[in-house]
Amino acid sequence: MAREEGWERAFCSLQTVDLANFVAWERPDVVAYSANITGFKDIVEAHHRARAAHPFVSILGGPQATFSPESFAESGMDAYCVGEGEGAFRDFLERVAAGQGFSDIPNLITESGINPVRPLIRDLDSLPEADRDLTIGNSFLRDVPKKTFYATRGCPENCSYCCNNYFHKLYRGEPTVRRFSVERVIAEAERVKAKYRMDFVKFGDDMFCIRADPWLEEFAAKYPRRIGVPFNCYLRLDLVTEDMLKLLKEAGCFSVHLSLDSASAHVRENVLGRRMKGTTEDMVKRLRLISDYGINTWANFMLAAPESTVADDLETVAFSRRGRVTYPAYSITVPMIGTDLYDYALRMGLLDPATHKSDMTGCYEPSTLKCFSQRERDVRYNIFLLGAVAAKLPWPLDRVALLAIKWLPPNRAFRWVRDRFYKYSIERRIFKLCG
Repeated sequence: MAREEGWERAFCSLQTVDLANFVAWERPDVVAYSANITGFKDIVEAHHRARAAHPFVSILGGPQATFSPESFAESGMDAYCVGEGEGAFRDFLERVAAGQGFSDIPNLITESGINPVRPLIRDLDSLPEADRDLTIGNSFLRDVPKKTFYATRGCPENCSYCCNNYFHKLYRGEPTVRRFSVERVIAEAERVKAKYRMDFVKFGDDMFCIRADPWLEEFAAKYPRRIGVPFNCYLRLDLVTEDMLKLLKEAGCFSVHLSLDSASAHVRENVLGRRMKGTTEDMVKRLRLISDYGINTWANFMLAAPESTVADDLETVAFSRRGRVTYPAYSITVPMIGTDLYDYALRMGLLDPATHKSDMTGCYEPSTLKCFSQRERDVRYNIFLLGAVAAKLPWPLDRVALLAIKWLPPNRAFRWVRDRFYKYSIERRIFKLCG
């Protein structure tokens, strides 16, 4: 949007550049931040140092602004942009250029208060293409083999733990799922491939496709001919059909991400809100069907969910083996503020809101929910560390791994095994990044 409005633009990654020095050199009128929940504190610290180097107007968007609007006061920003931000950012830039106030712009949070969000953008093709030369061309992304694109926005599901649960509330009554045209997606990928290294493509959509429809048929015809790079995408397991898999394989699909959440139907459906059609055996059959088509599978399980047992979480190892899952990925359940799962955990006294760590870093640490004993936390964390390996080991080594998971305390050796198997699986089996 800044490019379309005629603004000069510069890009800074806080991982590689000191923002204060960058701002002192560039002397910008506006600094716009995109903050994920895990990087927010670093951005706030960099922002305060940069403001001391040169005055500017600031705005922050991304997941932090949308899902943690209460953090506006501590951020030191002039504005937060909540929800879908293209229109709000355009209006904001126009007001700044004209020297006018912007406290009344829909989607923005300012010192004057929180404004309502405008309707979602229905025609995604009407949006200008992302300024990838600015971001890819000025960061480590230039040389990495994997590039990410989005064919859709929104998710039709409303799982109780997910950010989309909050997003549905934010845009209550609006259909959130929209698609770019196939031609728009292919043309964007073509332009990136022509200028930068691109050995593999990840489609980051919450759900890449829900059926074998004309859109997917057109994609399967155009993508291999004009892009011809293996790709990964997200699917919902109970919607997978042979017709869908045929088209995905024809297009060049190398692997798929699937969120299965729990081997317990009660936990999966009633606690986590992932209401999958069919039985557990149906899920296993669909996983095997995906494998039969030569497509690798990443299946995510959420450990230590409220009302789950240790036996439920251990069952995911056997479930993954039966379904021939390429990589069973584990995370620890963290109720995020604003979701139904957080409200449930709070209501049941499972967390202390004053100390609860409601960010994604908790997904890789032992559970802090009050409903589990220390041993139950340890076993769940050991599944996080060793579950993926245990699901792939032959008998009797798998039994040895399960005994270690049940009876040994979490340790650095387990972490070492987990990190290396994860790296191998990601680079070779989920994303084809190595020969």
